[in-house]
Amino acid sequence: MGFLSFLFGGKYPSTQKYEARLNQEAADYERFKQLATSDKYARYKELEATINTDEFKNKVHKLKTEKFSDTEAYKQEQEYNRLKNTSEMKQYAKFKAKQLDKRLELAKQTTDYAQYKELEATVTSPDFVAAQAQKDFKKTTEYQTLKSYKKLYKASAVKFVRKTEASEAYNNFLRVDGSDNLKKLEALEEAVNSNEFKKFKAEMEDSKRFKKSAEAQTINEYEQLSKDKDIVWYLKNLSANTFAEIASRQLTFNDEFTTFDKQKWGVGYYYGATLAGTSYSLLNERQTFSAKNIRTAGSELTIETRKETAKGKRWNPAIGFVNGDFDYTSSLINTGASFRQKYGRFDFKVKLSNNAPVVHNIWMVGEKQTPMINVVSFGSDKKNIRVGSVTNSGAKTVTIDGANFSEYQIISLIWTSQSLTWCINGKEVHTQRSEVPQEPMYINISSNVTADGDTPLAQLTADWIRVYEISK
Repeated sequence: MGFLSFLFGGKYPSTQKYEARLNQEAADYERFKQLATSDKYARYKELEATINTDEFKNKVHKLKTEKFSDTEAYKQEQEYNRLKNTSEMKQYAKFKAKQLDKRLELAKQTTDYAQYKELEATVTSPDFVAAQAQKDFKKTTEYQTLKSYKKLYKASAVKFVRKTEASEAYNNFLRVDGSDNLKKLEALEEAVNSNEFKKFKAEMEDSKRFKKSAEAQTINEYEQLSKDKDIVWYLKNLSANTFAEIASRQLTFNDEFTTFDKQKWGVGYYYGATLAGTSYSLLNERQTFSAKNIRTAGSELTIETRKETAKGKRWNPAIGFVNGDFDYTSSLINTGASFRQKYGRFDFKVKLSNNAPVVHNIWMVGEKQTPMINVVSFGSDKKNIRVGSVTNSGAKTVTIDGANFSEYQIISLIWTSQSLTWCINGKEVHTQRSEVPQEPMYINISSNVTADGDTPLAQLTADWIRVYEISK
């Protein structure tokens, strides 16, 4: 029976400690189920799944080991620096820095330069060159034109244009400006000077890069949750499968007896009330059953058997119902109309105040008188009980001793398709493996008087009843 089989001293475990352990187990299981569906555990599982992916592990590895020099950005920066420091690009940059290209353009827009270019076209023409060979050239208009040309040749704007265009720097400018290399350099320059590039480089060169990363925060959050007392407790019990037994049980019927629930319980033999519409006793019984003998107080239900004369009905198999006089009053309650179950766990917390000649019974039966399961019968000795079953082939009953039912004890029946097992406070006391009933049954609790004797008051008290289905 797992943890339920431990002892606390004596032949049977202490009822108080056993029940406390049951309650603690139930509370722990509720906590376990709540944690299983909690946001905290969901977050833990989400983080666990994340950090165990190859993608995440690779990202962490890169964050811890990759340098800026390992990146494409570094290659871009290196190529940029290489191109920028070539002689042609350095000369081009110097030319542009002095704004010589703009100054050249402005000089070409001056009147002097425009007139110079116009006269240059004239003085270099074949006719003008031929005219210069004449002896009286100085007396000609062409000579005045030549003088004007030579004067403009020395003008500052014209000199600047001539000197600049004759320079290697200008020729380099013409080669570089608009070239593929310049376009490539400009594109690289834009990239390496972008805020995005600078931010990336700074992050890659930060010695605390990993610690500042989202991945480090994810790992840290996971590690913190791994140490959380609820998560640690949950995982420990999940790994140990601590709640396998209780998880296999589903509560199907219970009564804590804060009041007498007539929706759950009928009074008297079920078939008497159902078929005959009356309560009755069997032919050998000295008590009549009455609802007046049932009381609830302090979350306990008590069936009282009192020595007092009363009238009632008896069932005589030969002639049917007959009126009779009885020496005792008592009661029987049943779930015949409200609850029946085949297989499962049936727990009863009960005690007695007196017995002989009263016999207290908790039993289960189906549509017929047999088969019947005797959950427990209390005879004249409160420390001896009988358990077993009754089938068409007869009774299979054993006597169990050592449990003092003048104080509360928890009697359990575990019913499977293969066996019937009885326990007292979690300790197995008997198992029956033959002629196991295979039909739904309902619960009966009764106090009967069939033997001679004399007792003023006998009581059977139940603190609670709990029934479970057990999944395989």
